[in-house]
Amino acid sequence: MNEVVLSFDLDHTLMINPFRRWVFPEINRWLQSHFPEENPVNRLIREHRRRLSDGAYLEAYDWDDILCTVALEHAIPFTVRELVEKHACVGKVWLFADVLPAMDRLTQAGAHMVAATNGFTRYQRPVTDCLGLTPYFSGFYTPEEMRCAKPQASFFQFGKGRRVIHVGDRLDQDVLGANRAHQISVWIYRELHSDLQNIPFTERTRHPSFSTCLTARLYREGVPTELHETCRPQYVISTLDELLEIWKQEGMNN
Repeated sequence: MNEVVLSFDLDHTLMINPFRRWVFPEINRWLQSHFPEENPVNRLIREHRRRLSDGAYLEAYDWDDILCTVALEHAIPFTVRELVEKHACVGKVWLFADVLPAMDRLTQAGAHMVAATNGFTRYQRPVTDCLGLTPYFSGFYTPEEMRCAKPQASFFQFGKGRRVIHVGDRLDQDVLGANRAHQISVWIYRELHSDLQNIPFTERTRHPSFSTCLTARLYREGVPTELHETCRPQYVISTLDELLEIWKQEGMNN
């Protein structure tokens, strides 16, 4: 029996949430009545980044607390959770086309799948419920439950001693965290060049052109140079269609 746990990041790995297009713009419109600047919602982003730089990973993803901090003495007529629930509907959130077919194949094969996301449950579950993703997961691991966040190695303790294959789109969170926890990191990069796509997934990260691709992405994410090697994934895929074979191979090696 394959005892490997297959964990998934959510945002930009499986789905697109409503924050950027719907939640933040609505917050911005309210903030504009209190702060004399064009995009006061950027105050939230700066506070989020400040918390990350201070190592307050758990607090950095609590958007309701961040909003309260930014709004100061102003009475906020909504919560971020309420806005997510309002906008978590078809047409405002969506899945990548390869997600449900891949999840169905993995389920049929007996894969044990969990969500492992830095988004708080109250911001993620309305979206996964809307998109029909929630039933695929036997666990839902978030900063509130784990008391930490990716890329902290302790976040991956949800594996409970089992081997974890973690799939995500962020090198500085998903890949770095899985590598620090000595788990299996799978970087999903949907813009992967066709030359690399045509190479077997077992060989891609060793190909000379992959280092160029990886470095460009690391700089785009603002990852410090000293962390570049630690952010190197064990696998890179451009579609979830290849995940079943990775799961089978790692299960045999377990």
